[in-house]
Amino acid sequence: MTKPVNIYTLSRIRGREAFNIIERHGSRYMEPKRTQEHEIESLRLLADEFMRCGVTVAEMDGFFYSFHIPHIGKEFDLLKLTGKICLNIELKSSAVSEEQIEEQLRKNRYYLGHLGKRILLYTVVTNTLKCYKLSLNDELVEVEMAEVVKAVRMAAEGFEDSIDNLFRASDYLVSPINTPARFIQGEYFLTQAQAQIKKRILSDVDGALGCAFFHLTGKPGTGKTLLLYDLAKTLAKTGKTLLIHCGKLSPAHELITEEVTQLKIISAFELKSGAGLTDYNYLLVDEAHRMFPEFFDTVVASVRANKQVCVWSSDPEQVLTTHEKANDIAGRINALPPDEVYTLSEKFRINKELSTFIQRVKNLNHKPEMPMDYSNVEVNCANSTQEAQYMLEYYRGRGYVFINYSKPAYGESPYSAYEEDFDTHHVIGQEFDKVVMLLDASFYYDEEGFLHGIPFPDPDFLYPNLFYQGVTRVRENLALIVVKAPEVFGKIASILDDGAQ
Repeated sequence: MTKPVNIYTLSRIRGREAFNIIERHGSRYMEPKRTQEHEIESLRLLADEFMRCGVTVAEMDGFFYSFHIPHIGKEFDLLKLTGKICLNIELKSSAVSEEQIEEQLRKNRYYLGHLGKRILLYTVVTNTLKCYKLSLNDELVEVEMAEVVKAVRMAAEGFEDSIDNLFRASDYLVSPINTPARFIQGEYFLTQAQAQIKKRILSDVDGALGCAFFHLTGKPGTGKTLLLYDLAKTLAKTGKTLLIHCGKLSPAHELITEEVTQLKIISAFELKSGAGLTDYNYLLVDEAHRMFPEFFDTVVASVRANKQVCVWSSDPEQVLTTHEKANDIAGRINALPPDEVYTLSEKFRINKELSTFIQRVKNLNHKPEMPMDYSNVEVNCANSTQEAQYMLEYYRGRGYVFINYSKPAYGESPYSAYEEDFDTHHVIGQEFDKVVMLLDASFYYDEEGFLHGIPFPDPDFLYPNLFYQGVTRVRENLALIVVKAPEVFGKIASILDDGAQ
């Protein structure tokens, strides 16, 4: 549990290594931080100025230093919370543009807005002690240090000593498919990694005067879907844009098409009936690794013939069927070759514990670097279908979404007895706070500790891939129910022992 620190006593430490050790010990922050020398110097200069202005050491207590919102990667330099006030002070060791300062403080207001407190937002440039605040009108205003000091004193007493439970992924993570209204209205921010790649893509698209292919890649939870849809919304402001979704369309896709001018979303299957591509300036392909080869060829031919710009988005690890694996669309994209490839690597939808647990289920030898707190994971054993049904009802009552395995086109699936909220093909591109899934004797571990599946009733489907597709839709809490498979249950249950290492 992250704890606040006293910024005066912390700022007296000069050595970087000792600073990081003491800060981590005081804050109880589990992961190692890499505070830089200039950041330590900035904190010292601020604390010195506070002392010069009469702020006491006691009044500099209770600050969360370099706090990261779980899953998001959003960091605050200094954050202090009382019953009614949220004080945020960002530190700049040297001058940066006022536009950058304003943008950062606007984002901070967005991420702190759900707390229900009066939010005080400041930036201090420590080499000049120049101070700024973001007004209630969202305007950047230069202020005197005396105002920052007054804000610190306002928050001097009754500060909160716990912060982790105040931030939930669902408060910030916007999905175009699950929360289309927020997406359409722009009620979200891209992460730093997403924003940097978007800037690179737009720059490269701007320089493309003929046909061009670009490839966006990344594993589940890295934010490919939001980035691609945000990119489509941006490109639609300058030209007709078509987003091709390689999956089943949802009402959210239709809503986005209706509300965003010059942006249309279609299913890849519509290409079979001759959906026109020639009228569009930009073609974006979501979940491209699921595309049929003939549809891929149709898009490539259109881009080349009509001098269009195409952005593919794919994750080869997320193929669900033997045909998708054999089609190797990601390989076909790389063989074009694309003009540029962009990779999102930082996961933010899934927290580190969930991500590690999922990787451990896939491969028991995927050992974490440090003990994991799997408090957001529950593993259950059901000795019959009826017991599993009781447990599913229990988890539904707790707000969990049950993702079942897609039904085969022919043959009988052992999972047909369970009525799902979604199947693994209908959750493509979606995400949920709480997910519950089943495993049974259709799964087994080999001698090397890798999860495998027996042949699916439809031989085109791959059990482990369907499981991975469903389980990576989770944001916060995951529950697994292992039905009539004691050996599989025992091995998955043993993963929870990571936290006792």
